[in-house]
Amino acid sequence: MFWVVGINLRTVILGVPPTLPALHRALHLSYSAGGLLTSLPVLMMAAGAIPGAYLVTRLGARGVVTAGLVLLTIGAALRGASNNPVILFTFTVVLSIGIAISQPAMPALVQAWFPRHVGRATAIYSNGLLIGEVLAATLTLPFLLAVFGWQVALSAWAVLCAIALALWLLLTPGLGRAKAQPGWFPDWRNSTTMRLALLMGAASLVYFGMNIWIPDTMEARHAHGMIPLTLGVLNFSQLPVSAGLAVAGDRMVGRRWPYILAGAACLVGVLGYLAAPPTSAPLWAGLAGAGSSLAFILNLALPALLKPAAVARTTGLMFTVGYGSAFFGPALGGVAWDTSGRFGLAFVPMAVAALLMLGIGGTFPRLAFSARVRPAVSGSAP
Repeated sequence: MFWVVGINLRTVILGVPPTLPALHRALHLSYSAGGLLTSLPVLMMAAGAIPGAYLVTRLGARGVVTAGLVLLTIGAALRGASNNPVILFTFTVVLSIGIAISQPAMPALVQAWFPRHVGRATAIYSNGLLIGEVLAATLTLPFLLAVFGWQVALSAWAVLCAIALALWLLLTPGLGRAKAQPGWFPDWRNSTTMRLALLMGAASLVYFGMNIWIPDTMEARHAHGMIPLTLGVLNFSQLPVSAGLAVAGDRMVGRRWPYILAGAACLVGVLGYLAAPPTSAPLWAGLAGAGSSLAFILNLALPALLKPAAVARTTGLMFTVGYGSAFFGPALGGVAWDTSGRFGLAFVPMAVAALLMLGIGGTFPRLAFSARVRPAVSGSAP
């Protein structure tokens, strides 16, 4: 079920970018509005990370995920119900709240249901996120949008959400009301976790920014037919990275070189996408996708290595700062495009994020951080 939930937390987000050209025409959305629409879920994931963690301590993790799936189903079903942009944005906010509260609950369920298989359960959940991204990015344009139009293309993902909700209620065991844990509010003064948060923000900005702007920029480059392949390679490139980390991740967590590698891959991928002919766009997009997923997955693994009391507040800080950065970057890119008329400027925030990843990765406090978290893996007190 973790895998199924993970799929639905991403299909409703990544199903939007392929529809943007149609939304611009049908609803007369500006590029700034398009960037805002696709960035709203990211903003809600940032804003809802800390409140979501608090809800888990009060309502129980299973109940929070149930509520999140309900909101996902309603929001996904109704966002395409009207030609009114207000309806589209309103129900995008509804489904985004569902994602925002569900994500902090999943690590708590992993710990409660699979205490001896935390790594395996987390890997299954993460794979579901990746599969959801690939499905939405590759199937929306050629199958849903081309055959049924933008409204059905957006609402169709609600069917999967409803199935996931039904299976969740039928198959998952109930948990009692969770007790509040002390120290749930994040420590904003901790320099190490702030670096992790910024690294997550940089990785998320590159990934979401590429997904958001590939359809419109390929349209601007008169290469509409390359959109499905480019988006597909961007998202599919994460799967071999996640498989490799499942084998070698323990030796890479907390070290500098993987983040330097990730930042270099993102920077080369972004610049290559802009400079090279559109026919080679899938190659460069795939490089950026692989680099961003490498940094993101490594960051996602780190809180589980800390003391139990530090997991929630560290995760909340990473999600808040990380997804907040991912929201403002693509939105600023849209403003730059609208103002200048040059689509290449939409990618400036992504290039800056890749440079930030290189800078932080090159100065990552490997020894101090490793000394603090690695003993927790073997059961010793950090």
